Amino acid sequence: MSPPLEAQLDTLLARDPSGTFIDMDEATRERYRRACVELAARTKKEPLEVAHEAVQLGLEHDASDARGQHVGTWLIAEGRPALEARLGYRATWPERAARFVRRHAGNVYVGSLFMLLALMLLGLERLLAAQGVATPWRVLLGIFLVPLFLMSLQEWVNGVLSRRVAAEVPLPRLEPRRVFSPDTRTLVVTPLLVTSAEEAESQLRMLEINYLGNVEPELFFALLTDFRDAPQKELPGEEELLALLERGIRELNERHGYREQPRFFLLHRERRWNPVAGHWMGWERKRGKLDEFNRLVLGAEDTSYVGPVPALVRTVRYIITLDADTHLLPGDAARLVATLHHPLNRARLDETGRRVVAGYSILQPYLGMEPSRTHWLATGGWPLSIAREKKGARRDIPMSLQQRVFGTGDFMGKGIYDLAAFARCLEGRIPENAILGHDKLEGLFSRCAYVCDITLFESPPRDFSVFTRTWHRWVRGDWQWLPWLLPWMPSQDGRRVRNTLSLFERWKLLAALLESLHYLSTLVLLVAGWLWLPSRFAWAWSLGMSLWGSRHTIVAALGRMFRDVRNSGSIVSGVRTVLFTVPRLLVGAVSNMGGLFLFTGVSLDAILRTLYQLAFDRSRMLDWTTFAQSNREARSLRTVLMLPEIAGSLVLTLGIGGALAVVNPWALPWAAPLLLAWTPMLVMLVRQPAPAAVAGPAHPEQLRSLARSCWELYEASATRGVEGGGTKGLSPTDLALSLVVPLSAYHLGYVGWEALVSRVGEGLEAIEGLERHRGHLLARYEGEAREAARPRRISTTESGVLAAALLVVESGLRGARVDARARALREAMDFQWLYDASSGLLHTGYDVETRALDGTHHGLLTSGAMLAGFVAIASRQVPLSHWAALVESDQRLRKAGE
Repeated sequence: MSPPLEAQLDTLLARDPSGTFIDMDEATRERYRRACVELAARTKKEPLEVAHEAVQLGLEHDASDARGQHVGTWLIAEGRPALEARLGYRATWPERAARFVRRHAGNVYVGSLFMLLALMLLGLERLLAAQGVATPWRVLLGIFLVPLFLMSLQEWVNGVLSRRVAAEVPLPRLEPRRVFSPDTRTLVVTPLLVTSAEEAESQLRMLEINYLGNVEPELFFALLTDFRDAPQKELPGEEELLALLERGIRELNERHGYREQPRFFLLHRERRWNPVAGHWMGWERKRGKLDEFNRLVLGAEDTSYVGPVPALVRTVRYIITLDADTHLLPGDAARLVATLHHPLNRARLDETGRRVVAGYSILQPYLGMEPSRTHWLATGGWPLSIAREKKGARRDIPMSLQQRVFGTGDFMGKGIYDLAAFARCLEGRIPENAILGHDKLEGLFSRCAYVCDITLFESPPRDFSVFTRTWHRWVRGDWQWLPWLLPWMPSQDGRRVRNTLSLFERWKLLAALLESLHYLSTLVLLVAGWLWLPSRFAWAWSLGMSLWGSRHTIVAALGRMFRDVRNSGSIVSGVRTVLFTVPRLLVGAVSNMGGLFLFTGVSLDAILRTLYQLAFDRSRMLDWTTFAQSNREARSLRTVLMLPEIAGSLVLTLGIGGALAVVNPWALPWAAPLLLAWTPMLVMLVRQPAPAAVAGPAHPEQLRSLARSCWELYEASATRGVEGGGTKGLSPTDLALSLVVPLSAYHLGYVGWEALVSRVGEGLEAIEGLERHRGHLLARYEGEAREAARPRRISTTESGVLAAALLVVESGLRGARVDARARALREAMDFQWLYDASSGLLHTGYDVETRALDGTHHGLLTSGAMLAGFVAIASRQVPLSHWAALVESDQRLRKAGE
């Protein structure tokens, strides 16, 4: 598209009757321009004519409907057929058929799955009948294999759709830098079950970290807290915990300059008596915490929240909800609000006001695993680092595919919602003491979208046992959805009402249940082969099932192996790679089958517990252990043997082994490796993590002695108040040391406060007196006069070190007379100018004399490059994607150098 045409389209589309076009981000505006060009090509019109007609359709629409007035409704949304008709375009039969299928995609999808399932079951029945298997056994096996067949079919259908459906396009978005106003006031909330002072302090730190990356004029933060279940309304020590939280919130507001108008809040709930559970607890746990909070913001006075409600809280429009272990990345809040506030994404309710028929009330970002040093080391380094880590979140249909094909996603409990629309859609929907896994159900009732280009980080589970605790809770929550699969569903007032969920929405609930049965179904198929096949085939059956169960891992590993062989450069090296990889894959496949027994044990325990609770005893329907509590639990051999995954695996192993010994004993030797493949997990679960190494009594003294020697050496080199001075060359790194070394010496007790402030002030004065370019010091200065050395240039890494040092001074000397000077120097440093958007990397420097950026980039994770990138991202001069680009570049360059 030529620049003149782009400018003309922008001028015309800026007449958007809803006034939205000029407030959108560049990617969304470009999508609208492309839509004009595409429609022009189809209709033999000019792109400007298309844009004009879209604006006219908006003007002709009801002025009270912002969505109908918005040009995007006619260019890329449901109004497009009307625009095509206005332009005289008649869609072809394939286009009409595709649009029909898209309108009924859910029914077509579910119908196709069950049609294929019927064909598979019919083929299996005929095969078993030909083998002489009795009818009752054929029927029973068919029933047990339904989950396996359906999940396998869904995997295959999803694979076909992923290849056929167009690539994912991000949702339309407003410009994040301009989205916040009183009309889009947003509150970030973290529902928290407070159990200890350490946990409270940890959450206060997390709250501050999330704030520091998302400082916006109309963005506020709150902790929604209550205490764990108890036999009485209040327990000793809880007042102190609450006082600790209140003090922490107050200090946060004071530290960041919000004493008069707080930006951080604490909203606490008292326990209520639960006659079903038989103890005092926060009403309906996390679901109740958010439900009551929504009602509180909307004006309710009968919630279990105690204390005065800040007036500002009752003015928010959007809520970003996080879990206790969720990290909100820099700029995420603005991007979420900018997406949900776009006219095409705002919720439009039907005539009943209870169901969203266009737009969304919830946005669910991508959930990634939090990068940490411990996890990085455990996974072998960079291949699973910040840029590569992909958390295998529980998804029945891949989230991105679901959004592309069906236009919706699944709510996973972390994201943003429109308070009024969300509360209206869920009003009276869910009865008390009925649902533990409420997120997905809430997303179905209130319409959720998946946002592919925004990421939230979650903390990884400490070990497999913690993960299985989470899995157990998920499965229990899934099976509590059973009543919502029926034509009549329960409501909050105890009545049964007509189920308003669509066929596809109910399929998503059913698919979650089938997923938990998938392991049992696979195990039934494995055992059926051992029992009924001739014993001479037992080895092939065991190997085949192991390979099938590990097919995804094996395919990925083989792909890497073939790439390594192709790039090995010699036949010997290639053969060595194959001989090293194939045995490991076979052993890994057999070991992987151990997970089949473990997850079958967990699933069966959770399913049977839930069915019993639904039928007979609802007192423990809401039993729940938080992620933090699971991570802290101590383990012994006795407690491990009581875990569902271990106890269930033991029972299954003994039962299957006994049946084989009676029915087909010659198959037992080939079955034994798989029957016992789970046992190494027992040792891993019993083994406690090694405690952190503690320095011996003499070690700290040795370090202090070394530190003192370094300080004395540094002192001896100081000249004219600037360390490292004299006639020697001076670099930004030398000046950075002149700022941070005295601060370290102060904390070690070598200098007093006044001396610290004086030394840092002299260092800042030296920096202020040197030649700078766009706030950056030059790479080197020489002589008594400190003139810039030739060639006069800027080094990005040197600037990164200095900027980090200035940041340390700001933090370490907050309130002193030098911190404002340090902040001014740092904020004057322009890193955006050094950033190359095409590569996502920073240039290595700038030649001041030729006025040219270096043609090279910092592509390795050196300390200077990382510091420069960190400061540039923290100051919002470069996007967060720079960090991912830097890590990817480092991986690529290091691999090329191997």
